[in-house]
Amino acid sequence: MLAVMLMFTACSGKDGKDGELNIFVYDFSVESDHWVPVHDSYLMGDIFEYGFNFPQLTAPIFDNGLVMCYLVQNFGGSIIQTPLPYTFYGELDEVLYSENYTFEISPGHINFIVKVSDFNTEVQQPLNCIFRVVLMW
Repeated sequence: MLAVMLMFTACSGKDGKDGELNIFVYDFSVESDHWVPVHDSYLMGDIFEYGFNFPQLTAPIFDNGLVMCYLVQNFGGSIIQTPLPYTFYGELDEVLYSENYTFEISPGHINFIVKVSDFNTEVQQPLNCIFRVVLMW
């Protein structure tokens, strides 16, 4: 029991000193008209992407830390954070579709991705999105 308590104690904190946990939270905003349609033959269709330089995501954090990402949504004044990947199901002109939100990272960079089920990027751009990224190391 003491070993379990010590393990949890060693992971508490927020400044990274003396073995404590570092936490960094940052919000990224992507406007609807900023999403870039990208053809990806491996994925058999078109997807939307938008990337950011993210210098806080260092190589040591990439190699040994934890990166969590959320889609931040406002439902009638209530803020909801949904972990990625996230799939939204909708209807446009009486046609059902889905949008899958995900992300890719590399040291110094984060790329947000939306895959629409019909891969028809000429019909509808993804909406404005806010993504919350949490780094822990």
